Amino acid sequence: MRAAMRSTLLTIGSLALALVLTGCAGRSWQFWKTSEAPAEPTVATAAPAPGSPSVPTARPASAAEMAAAPASSTGFAELPALADVRFRSGLATLGKADVKALDGVVRWLKDNPGSLVRIEGHSDDLGTPVENAAVGQKRAASVMQYLVSKGLNSERIAIVSYGSDRPVCAERTDGCRAKNRRAHFLVKQP
Repeated sequence: MRAAMRSTLLTIGSLALALVLTGCAGRSWQFWKTSEAPAEPTVATAAPAPGSPSVPTARPASAAEMAAAPASSTGFAELPALADVRFRSGLATLGKADVKALDGVVRWLKDNPGSLVRIEGHSDDLGTPVENAAVGQKRAASVMQYLVSKGLNSERIAIVSYGSDRPVCAERTDGCRAKNRRAHFLVKQP
């Protein structure tokens, strides 16, 4: 009788602990993080992954570059020849198709040595604003790491994360969300 009671209490205690640690569905277990959006976009420099070779970091984007004004007012502009890099949900790693597109970006930057590039990291609307900003930052940093690995000077590259704040598609469908998971390029020519 005592063993059965003890077993029951142990089972209930284990379930209660599991519930406390996992939380409710739809809520982040990281209770110390707020769900508020950052006041301005997150600007970061690439940090190499543990065990990877050191990569020089980019210069931070200036306040004028980060402004929410149209790209033309900051001197950075879209260039249709530089296609966006798309990412799978929750991932910041580059695929084989992305590498081919990035090789075109490398070629363009080498052909235009005085130009600067700003890589904007974006995510879909799933997750909290803080998590989405972090994913956008990782995506932009992985693209930057690839460009630097191909011989581009990190001084010419700035990265910024907008998370889910600047979607290209506002529908709540899988296809639309896939369009929002991207790294976008803006260039500034001398």
